[in-house]
Amino acid sequence: MNPADDVARERVLKGIPASPGIAVGRAFVLSVESPTIRHERISPNEVDAELARFAIAIDVSTRELYKAVEIARTEKGTVTSIIESFIHIVNDPTITASIVDRIRHGYAAEWAVIAEYDTHKSLLYAARDAVMRERAQDLEHVKERLLAAMRNRQLSHESAAGAAVVAGSVTPQDMLFFRQNQTLGFVTEVGGINSHTCILARDLGIPAVIGVRNATTVIPTAAPMIVDGYSGVIIVYPTAETRAEYESKLHQAEEYRQRLGELRDQSSTTVDGVHVALLANIDTPDDVDTAMMQGCEGIGLVRTEVMLAQHGRYPSMEEQTSWYTDIAERAFPQPVTFRAFDVGSDKFREGIPHHEDNPALGLRGIRFLLYRPDIFAQQIFAVLRASAHRNVRFMLPMVSVYEELQQAKEIIEACRQALIAEGVDFDRAMPVGVMIETPAAALLADVFASETDFLSIGTNDLAQYALATDRTNELVADIFDASHPAVLRMIRMIVDAADAHGRTVSVCGELAGHAAATEMLVGLGIRELSVAPRLVLEVKQRVRATQYADARQLVEKLLRCTSTLGVHALLTEGR
Repeated sequence: MNPADDVARERVLKGIPASPGIAVGRAFVLSVESPTIRHERISPNEVDAELARFAIAIDVSTRELYKAVEIARTEKGTVTSIIESFIHIVNDPTITASIVDRIRHGYAAEWAVIAEYDTHKSLLYAARDAVMRERAQDLEHVKERLLAAMRNRQLSHESAAGAAVVAGSVTPQDMLFFRQNQTLGFVTEVGGINSHTCILARDLGIPAVIGVRNATTVIPTAAPMIVDGYSGVIIVYPTAETRAEYESKLHQAEEYRQRLGELRDQSSTTVDGVHVALLANIDTPDDVDTAMMQGCEGIGLVRTEVMLAQHGRYPSMEEQTSWYTDIAERAFPQPVTFRAFDVGSDKFREGIPHHEDNPALGLRGIRFLLYRPDIFAQQIFAVLRASAHRNVRFMLPMVSVYEELQQAKEIIEACRQALIAEGVDFDRAMPVGVMIETPAAALLADVFASETDFLSIGTNDLAQYALATDRTNELVADIFDASHPAVLRMIRMIVDAADAHGRTVSVCGELAGHAAATEMLVGLGIRELSVAPRLVLEVKQRVRATQYADARQLVEKLLRCTSTLGVHALLTEGR
């Protein structure tokens, strides 16, 4: 057999689906350069030239980032603050002064940059805290850009036109530049499902798969490739039959998108008359406008912790009130659900008393808010003040035990009484709900339903805790699946508990937007789905094509499955 024939044989790689969609094209592989660095000392008469090279690199990198900021402002404002943080790193006075000092002491500019950034990175990479490690990756990206600028080597985003980028990781600004050049998709070796890059890919509608081991070495550059962002599958050297199958899917998807526009003002109701409310998950006030243009029936999830990333701190009550009011007014008269700060040392470390070995099981969500009632109360006051139009709901994250709900309700009531005493106009009957994200909460769903106004299922975390699987870990990517039978049984349990107490229950996790999950969720009794704004019309189309009676029969079969393979077979093979 010819070795070349073996290399070109169809190969399937598995990763973590990060952004839905399909890309059919070629691979554009970004390999990490290992430059030869001058370690010897430079002569005194070379110092000025090296300082000038470093200064030019700072200027080139800064201008590139400002260009990215301008693109972000016109295409997706949520990434602006992220890119601006890179500008701060590039121009950090402490780091810059130290590099200049190294050069003045006789070291080449490249060596000085590497030595300085690696010193900071080594401390951050050693941290178990995920946010700190992400900061280290930011430093690595900045270092690589500075080195490239000093060698007059800039990344050619134009070369990726009509291709899918394969890289160790991709920065948000590069994703914007690649998108401007019609890049088809992204495949990375690292990254978390909720990383800035993944969030941006989903918002921009670019297919992406992360956690593909050794992708840059096992995928040849320019190789024909298919990226399936729905299933997390990469197909290298697809056969003619496979390529034709996916091209047919792409053609169908394009026709499907063109038909979606007609659905904006149509009801989200099944063939046999069961209404399923479609809401949107958002991060910023501007996202409200996008969501409303899609014809959604409200905002099912506002991730208020986005403000922490934007400010780099906990915003004041006045800042929060202004932000919440802006969102509520833009959405009026549709309802808006503000989730309380869902933070922990794996997301935002400020306020955490000490390092946590396992932050996913530590002081996060409602636990942190009860540990810091001052922060919690400020947010409650702000949300209540923004509720004057009577369209605001408040949701508590990661509630696991009844005592947490009791304590939270006591703080909320104290804030209500304080505003009443001040004569402030607000919604005294503002609905309060909880997110069901742990097996403990699912088992206590009947208790929570009796004590709150609504329930919302966070399928990402619920699956993570139920399956004891880190959803950002590529080593166990094949285990994590929100459609696992155990998770489906918990969802049914939660719905039954909510129905018994006359409460609404929604799904706002990733599962709500998955193409294969709509009929299943409707059959499970879910009557409210909250998804990314761009997915609203797609989900509406699927709801309108669903026969509720058939969906119920499907669910009965699914609940008898013992593996995700069985579930997927039923969902994809027409039962």
